[in-house]
Amino acid sequence: MKQSLCSVTSNVEAIPGIHLMWIDAPDIAVTAQPGQFITVRCGGFTLRRPFSVHQSSPLTGGNSGEGEIALLFKVTGKGTLWLSQQQKGDRIDILGPLGKGFSIEQGSKNLLLVAGGIGIAPLVLLAQHALSQYQLTLIHGASTAAQLYPFSSTGKKRSKLTPSLKGVQFVPVTEDGSMGKKGMATDILSDFLDWADQVYACGPLDMYKAMAKMSLRAKRNNLKLTKCQIALEVRMGCGFGACYGCTINTKKGLKQVCRDGPVFELDDIIWQEVTI
Repeated sequence: MKQSLCSVTSNVEAIPGIHLMWIDAPDIAVTAQPGQFITVRCGGFTLRRPFSVHQSSPLTGGNSGEGEIALLFKVTGKGTLWLSQQQKGDRIDILGPLGKGFSIEQGSKNLLLVAGGIGIAPLVLLAQHALSQYQLTLIHGASTAAQLYPFSSTGKKRSKLTPSLKGVQFVPVTEDGSMGKKGMATDILSDFLDWADQVYACGPLDMYKAMAKMSLRAKRNNLKLTKCQIALEVRMGCGFGACYGCTINTKKGLKQVCRDGPVFELDDIIWQEVTI
């Protein structure tokens, strides 16, 4: 974990209302693991804002001191509005990498990634880390086609806006049916569970609750259970375990999302007690 004053290298509206920002942060670029996050001091606001590490790009590899990270964030309030207005060359105060990220169990071959809306943010970094060794399917659910993630599956990285995820099976789902299947990401989840060795998800609370109900039904019917890790997003104070402001109740006791997570096992969370 390191606090740094880092330069913005680009900032574009990648999806309507959603910004993709690249930051020159070499220390974080070479150490951040999928599912970890950073916190950003947004303007003059007291509390720092947490953001998943969306992509990482060590420019020359190793510990050369060169590298960037990307944030993918939705403009939802004054803090993210301020961040969306930062331009190339502006410097922002970041702290990270923080938290516990995703893990891949030995013996796994087929990984299913499930994103709801802006929940795509940490899963792209996971895909980039895993695609050379595993078979990946990525389900992205959004309200409409314009809100789907704009990635390249051709192997040609046309720009920082369209990272190459060649080899990843992309399955779009839209609520209005404008692209892919009509409905929610969880509506088609069962179609892939027999194939998947592990599931990784990030999205809204209702998505997690729907997945937890599916897991409970599978247990009751003695069906195959696929282990699922989720990245939980809650309000945070400090971001590193000092304030206990992000404490949640789990089957293993009280846990802090910033320090013990943000990645947890789906079935460990007591979902009826979680508020976001």
